[in-house]
Amino acid sequence: MMLGHTHLVMGTAAALAILPPKDLPTLVLGLGVSALGGLLPDIDVGTSDSHKKADFITGIAGIIAAAVIIADWFFNAGIKDSLMANENLLKIIIPIMIFIAVCAYGKGTKHRTFMHSIMGLVIFTACVGMAIPSAAAYFFIGYASHIILDTLNKKEVDIFFPLKKGVAFRICKANGLVNRILFFVGTAVTVMCVSFSLWNAVAGNLSFLHF
Repeated sequence: MMLGHTHLVMGTAAALAILPPKDLPTLVLGLGVSALGGLLPDIDVGTSDSHKKADFITGIAGIIAAAVIIADWFFNAGIKDSLMANENLLKIIIPIMIFIAVCAYGKGTKHRTFMHSIMGLVIFTACVGMAIPSAAAYFFIGYASHIILDTLNKKEVDIFFPLKKGVAFRICKANGLVNRILFFVGTAVTVMCVSFSLWNAVAGNLSFLHF
């Protein structure tokens, strides 16, 4: 697998480049959930000697989720409004509970199987979409980028789980030169996308004040 920091920045870079946020609330939401999607598949490394790494990834994912929720109170990313707009809290609680339960299941599966599959991608994205519809696409792109990147390595990825046929293009090593290049590219693209969104947000506010 690619290193965690590479998955994080490539997930955010891909999501923000494909779906450029048009305002600050969308930027906050998109940045947070795409980072979460980029990291989440690797919680299954807990089944190997990398258990501490899995716990670290889980902790970082939790911090990202908490940061997005906290930021929503300051930038109104729509999370609070989405929650309050649903008279039936079960519409929010149920997908969150399913998300957590599937995470617990995925953490106990073999690395590069369920958590790196189309099935996992669809289930997690559906949970995010039911809870926060506007976040689903950003999460999907971040998660999908992780799976795609891991197929570049030598170890097969069971993207069609539960089928046993894996995919591996054997282009690069997990911690080799390509990984380092992707990290710097992902970081640069993320910084540019964030800067562009912030500029548009500031320009929009100035335009509003002018008129």
